[in-house]
Amino acid sequence: MLQRNSEASYRAPEETANPVAEWQTPTVDLREMARILRRRWKAMAIIPVVLVALALAYVMSVSTLYTATSTVLVDPRRANVVETNQAVLSNFGTDDATIESQTLLIQSVAILQRVVDKLKLASDPEFMPKSGLLDPVKQLFASSEADPDSNPADTARSRAVEILQRKMKVTRQGTTFLVDISINSEKPQKATAIANAIADGYFEEQVRAKYDATRIAANWLNGQIEGLRTRVGASEQAVENYRATNNLAVSQGVTVNDQQITDLNNKLIAARVQTAEARAKFDQVQQMTKSGSDPGGINAVISSEMVSKLRTQYADIAKNSADLSSKYGPRHPLVVNARAQLQDTQRLINEEIQRILQSTRHDYDIALSRETSLKESFDKLQGVSTSSGQAQIRLHELQREAEANRTLYESYLARYKEASAQESLEMPDSRVVTKASVPLRPSSPKTTLILGLAVMLGLGAGAILAFLVDYLDGRIKTLEQAEKISGVPGLAALPLIGVRELAGRAKRGRRDLDNYDSRTTRLLPPSLQPPLMRYAIEKPGTFFAEAIRAVRLAIQRTMRAEPIRLIVVTSAVEGEGKTTLAANLALSLASLGIKTLLIDGDLRNPGMTRALCPHADAGLLQVAMGEVSLEQALLHDRDTGLSILPSPAVKDDNAITELMFSDRITDLLGHLRQHYELIIIDSPPLVPLVDGRALAELADRIVLALAWDQTPREIVAHMINLLTPVHDRILGTVLTRVDMNQLQFYDYYRSSAYLKPYGVPAASVGRAR
Repeated sequence: MLQRNSEASYRAPEETANPVAEWQTPTVDLREMARILRRRWKAMAIIPVVLVALALAYVMSVSTLYTATSTVLVDPRRANVVETNQAVLSNFGTDDATIESQTLLIQSVAILQRVVDKLKLASDPEFMPKSGLLDPVKQLFASSEADPDSNPADTARSRAVEILQRKMKVTRQGTTFLVDISINSEKPQKATAIANAIADGYFEEQVRAKYDATRIAANWLNGQIEGLRTRVGASEQAVENYRATNNLAVSQGVTVNDQQITDLNNKLIAARVQTAEARAKFDQVQQMTKSGSDPGGINAVISSEMVSKLRTQYADIAKNSADLSSKYGPRHPLVVNARAQLQDTQRLINEEIQRILQSTRHDYDIALSRETSLKESFDKLQGVSTSSGQAQIRLHELQREAEANRTLYESYLARYKEASAQESLEMPDSRVVTKASVPLRPSSPKTTLILGLAVMLGLGAGAILAFLVDYLDGRIKTLEQAEKISGVPGLAALPLIGVRELAGRAKRGRRDLDNYDSRTTRLLPPSLQPPLMRYAIEKPGTFFAEAIRAVRLAIQRTMRAEPIRLIVVTSAVEGEGKTTLAANLALSLASLGIKTLLIDGDLRNPGMTRALCPHADAGLLQVAMGEVSLEQALLHDRDTGLSILPSPAVKDDNAITELMFSDRITDLLGHLRQHYELIIIDSPPLVPLVDGRALAELADRIVLALAWDQTPREIVAHMINLLTPVHDRILGTVLTRVDMNQLQFYDYYRSSAYLKPYGVPAASVGRAR
């Protein structure tokens, strides 16, 4: 859309508010964001292009690296070939801190030095320092210089270790006991060899640490054993000497005196028991004797074998005597002989019983005598034991000390033997799960990833840059922006005419150049005038002509409501297309039959005069000063009837300033009001010169030309502030030089992407570029 055809756009002067206070930064929705990215695609593309170029340069400049990885299992379950109760260097724990410590141990200088020496990396060019562009700068900030007396071989070795530390990466796989050893190198075989060598060096370091610890422990134990052996011998000798001195002989771990006391005590107890038994038997016999009882019933008689045999014999003889008596009678010799045998047997039984009774007395006396003897011996030994009690206490102390020394000596001796056995057989606590294999593909640089990140980061940064550039871009892009900033209606948007089309139209006037005589014709023929000065009437079907007609319609509406005659076309600064707008607007009004006068009011830079009548010798200044008459200075366009009052170049700035602020210009414009229906003045810009402000105060209406994508918002606001005394006379703003193709990214429905010329063949339409 090229024009504003709403009647509401033309506000009354009293409704106009402060434009600067009303203007606010427009909100941005998703569609607006998409338009911003489209219209700022060049700014957006700068960062991705630069980053991709840098990424490509980096990829092409860095060396290709291959990564080999060896996986090690940090196994806390150590295999013990020699069974021991406790190792000198115990197995490490299974907590995270221990595993992390092992990963740091793999990266230690001791292990890496072993790898450097084994693989001779100190002489490898890859592990030698390389000169860089920043080396002089680094030397300036170096904390200290190298020692000149240091060994070159040690220096090369240390540098190789530093480079190897940068090329290696040791990581733990999650929370497991697996540790990956990764090495980057320019050659895949070298990376594999280094990764496996580091794993082997780690195992060797574990074995060496255990061997050293075991060897140190064994040496220490050996030294302690020699001292303990001497102490054990001395303490045992002290025990023996004390025993000999104090007559404390020991048998089976007990002193002889104590052993004798124990034996006598046991014998005394047995003797007392025997005495008690003998006395009991004796007392029984005495009681039976006093009472006259049969002594054959006592236990000793009953248990006597002799008495038992005699009684058996007595029973047999009695039976035989009874049998004989019943057979032969009591007087038979056999019966008498049997009775004599019975009496002899009874006599023997009685004699045996008396002997047994007498033996109880004898046994009791013997038992009592033995008890008395044992009691005397026991009392004597007990006295000796009491006198040697203090000596035994000291002896026990010496024995305990000797026993403690002996126990400690035996413990150290056993530990020394275990350590000696372990010293010759130590195994690492880790093992290789996966040996490093030769990598088939390089791991660095990751070209796809680097370029992808460069593109992604570039697009993100480019989008931010595009939004930032668009946010900081304060130039007028749409009629809505012009309205919000200026507070006056936006009348139309003049499209930018392509350079090719203008060049083609300029070529058509070359054939009339030979027939032109500046002495007879002061006004250039239409074919020799700049193409844009007459574009609206020569190309009536274009968006350009439609925009001029929109401005013309706004003027005609105002003319119907108010008697206006003088219209000033101005801009904030030069180069905003006000002259082209004024010329085409005047020609368009004149083509309707309105008596119109076009005045070049820019006396300091008369662009319209140079375009239409460069050879004019009289104009506005000369007429106002009375040097020439109005009729002599006026020029007439034969095609439209437009009158033109030029302004030849004037070098006297004081004369121009005096004219603009004098009554002569006021009188001249008053005179012209009486002879013309409309007067269009191409005014000087408002901001740099005061001449335009003076003409604005004389105008009935003011049309402001704003260059699209050129005039800053601050300049527009400043221009409106300068016109505050005549703000009610401002008719509106016109955007000039609008690129209709680019306008779709700001105002789609007023751009050429949406609007098409209506009712005019495409071949005859001048399109915006």
